[in-house]
Amino acid sequence: MSDESRTAPDTAPAQEPMSDIVRGDLAARGTALSIALGFETLGDRPCAMRAPFRADLIGDPAEGAIAGGVIFALLDQTCGMAISHALRDRAAAEGRELRPGGMATLDFRLDHIRPPRPVASVIGEAECLNLAGDVAVVRGWAYEDDRSDPIAAAQAAFMITNLPPGAAIPPEWRA
Repeated sequence: MSDESRTAPDTAPAQEPMSDIVRGDLAARGTALSIALGFETLGDRPCAMRAPFRADLIGDPAEGAIAGGVIFALLDQTCGMAISHALRDRAAAEGRELRPGGMATLDFRLDHIRPPRPVASVIGEAECLNLAGDVAVVRGWAYEDDRSDPIAAAQAAFMITNLPPGAAIPPEWRA
């Protein structure tokens, strides 16, 4: 499969790691891109994506619902998005340039609360609870259409790296 066929139509993939500058950008990068999940970034919420229902994403054919691994990947991507937003806010509050490097998962706990409904898309949302030095603590949740009826809840910690002082930031990474 070519790179062009894996990106959302009408959107060019941005080069900034874990950003969502352009609608659909983060949803078409990283794990979501590598296994062609087809996530959609939801513009009406700051850190939310949807995994549209597709037959090839079904876990148990007898159940007809999106697989748990897809929900895990959705929440992992959404948690990264929440960290990216928090890092931007922190850099702006400190009056400094954002110098994104990368993120490494230190811990990721996913509690499956109930099975997803058959033939339903799943929404993942996340929020960054704390940025302390180079560690971010995040929580996320997945649901079909009602936040008060979650499918799964995630709690995670990520290590954040920044580009070293003096390292050039590619122009396409700038917001």
